[in-house]
Formats: sequence, structure tokens, C-alpha cells
Amino acid sequence: MTPLIKTLGYEIDTACIATHHQPAVLVEFALSREVDSRQLLRSTRIQLEDFRLAEKRISPDQYLTLISNCRKLVNADDTSFLYGQRLWPGCFGAASQALQLVSNLRQAIEIICEFHAILSPVFTPRFYANEQELFIFWQDATGSDEQQQFLLETHMTAFISMVSWLSKEKMPWHFEFTYPEPTYIEQYWVNLGQDLAFNQQMNCMRLPIEFLDKPWPNASQLSIHGALKETQKQLLSLHSSQSFIDQLYDYIQTHIRQPLNLEKVSAAFGISPASMKRKLKKHHTTFQQQIDLARKNTALYLFQVKHFNNQQIAEYLRFNDMNNYRRAFKRWTGLSPYTLF
Repeated sequence: MTPLIKTLGYEIDTACIATHHQPAVLVEFALSREVDSRQLLRSTRIQLEDFRLAEKRISPDQYLTLISNCRKLVNADDTSFLYGQRLWPGCFGAASQALQLVSNLRQAIEIICEFHAILSPVFTPRFYANEQELFIFWQDATGSDEQQQFLLETHMTAFISMVSWLSKEKMPWHFEFTYPEPTYIEQYWVNLGQDLAFNQQMNCMRLPIEFLDKPWPNASQLSIHGALKETQKQLLSLHSSQSFIDQLYDYIQTHIRQPLNLEKVSAAFGISPASMKRKLKKHHTTFQQQIDLARKNTALYLFQVKHFNNQQIAEYLRFNDMNNYRRAFKRWTGLSPYTLF
């Protein structure tokens, strides 16, 4: 019998983001552009006093409203990139201190991934590597909907700005995006570089593997243990270390070779199928979309890391008929598997 998932992750309306973390950085940026604070905080249920008290937590939904207000009022194509440059290592307590003490890129990636509920609560980084490259791909954690592209630009910029600062080195990152090339492409060139690809299957950053374990200056192998211990305590004080959408994705990925349906997965989460549907609708997604996403990402991982061919991928995902695999693959990606692999 599948063990029950004991604690459901945070949702779009869960108060889980400290106002003095990501929201404060965004508000300070907007105010530096002489934006009116009352208009900026309209409909967010946040007051300027909340930042001074540093006690209040807001929901991803409130944070997304704040982002929407900021974009309208600042009205500049570089807002997400400039916000990203200010974000990490940042002022997120022990998590920020740990980031400043890392010894190489691998350690930085591990901290960002493990403590993303503190450092990146609405967009989740995931990491894997093969013999030639490392891959960091980003997934929406709470149904950011219209703000998804803004948040992706912010987090990718935050990561490469931090890595560049800590490593004292400019690295040859390659970026892939699921959406078409934006009209403000020059902002991508300025802030991310020229190696960009749009209309791809994942929102992903790639880098040659030799950079992963290359030593960085200013590392502190001894002091970082205390910072990581404090960051663990910081994480335990949160509602959950994962969002509900992240938990669902991980569950589907873990059981990707088993026949999954709404009833079985809902039972594993200890909720009814109707409740599961309501939760997914609240996050602007469906059960089938989450299944398709996990299967697509698994197929890409098997191709990029395990070097499987289409026949092996189909067998791994328990497709007995290649025609069914081709149809399913086209539904996941919009393309034939023979076009992509």
C-alpha cells in the first residue's frame, strides 16, 4: 500500500513568504523608481509597516499581486532582470549566509534546490547532469500564471548574477525557454548573454560540466556547516519545505512507471479526487497536465542523461505500442519524438 503523504505543501493562498524577504526587495526596487507606495501595495493586504516589523508572512497570491502592481507602475522591460540582480545571496537569514560561503557551483546549486522554499518559494529549481553538461530547470511551484515569464527572468538573472559574483568568473551559460522570443530581446542579451533558444521544451540553463566542481574564492568549508544548520532550522519553521504542486510532481515522477490515475494519487495525498481537482484548478493546472509534464521531463532526462533512444524511453514509461508513445509524446511536446531526439 502506498504510504500517505502526511503534510500537504504550501499552496497559492498559504501565508508562507516573509514580507522582509522577496517582497521587500521588490518594493525597495519599485520605490527607487519613485513609484507611489499606496498604488504599489494596492490589493496586496500589505502595509509598509509590515516590512519594518518583519513578522508578517504573505501568500504567493499576494506576492503575485505585488509583482503585477510593480510591473504596471514601473512599466520597464528590465524590471525582472534588475529585481533578479538584487535577489541573491540577499537578506534571507542563514540561507543567504550559507550561499556566501559555498566552495563551488555544485554547493550553490544544492543550497538553492534544498532551501528553495526560503530562497525561491514560487519557482522551483531542479538539477541534473551528464558527462558533458549540467542542467538546471525551473518549474512554477504555485500557479504563477501571468507572472510566470517575469519570475523566470528574475530567477535566472538572480542565479547567474550570484554565481558570477561568488566565482569571480563569467561562465558560458546556455539558456532555453518554453515561450517565443520576446520583443525586448535586448534585455536578455544584456542580462543573460547571447546564447539563447526560445520555443524549447523546458525553461533550462545549461553549462559545461567542468565548471561544476571548480573551486571558488572566499569559500569557508568550516563556517558553512553552522550556516547550513541554521538554515535547516529556518526551513523547519516554515509551513512546508515544498509547495503542493512540487509534492505532486515528485510523487508522479517517483511512480512514473506505475499506472497512475486521479483516484490513486488523491488517496496517496489523503484527499478526495474532487478536492484534488479543486486544488489543481486553484493553481491553474489539471491532473492530466501534471502527468504529461512529469512524463515529458522524464523522457528528456532519459535522452539527455541516460542516452536512451525512443524505443528505450517508450519501454521505460511502460508504453507497449510505439504508436501510442508517439501520440502521447506529441501531446506532451507538440512534436514527434523523432524530431526532437
